[in-house]
Amino acid sequence: MDKQYKRLSIEFPADEYVYLKMACAKKHVSLKDFVTQAILKTVEECEDALDLIAFREAYTKENIKNAVPLDQLKKELGYKKET
Repeated sequence: MDKQYKRLSIEFPADEYVYLKMACAKKHVSLKDFVTQAILKTVEECEDALDLIAFREAYTKENIKNAVPLDQLKKELGYKKET
C-alpha cells in the first residue's frame, strides 16, 4: 500500500536557510527528509509530554485510594491461572 502525502508549505527565515541546508548535507539527507524527521520527532515528544501530563492528572491520591488490588480484580473477573 502506498503512503499518502499532504503538501506542507511553510515560510522559513532566509538567514537560517543556509544552516538548514548545511545540516541536511552533514546528515546526507534531502531537505524534505530532514524536515519531515524533525517534525515527526517533535510531534512524538509533544505526545509523550501530553501523555505524561494525563497520567499525572489521573494518578491522584483519590484514585489511588479507590484502586482495587490486582488479586481482587482477577477474582472479580473470574481469572483462573492456567497450569
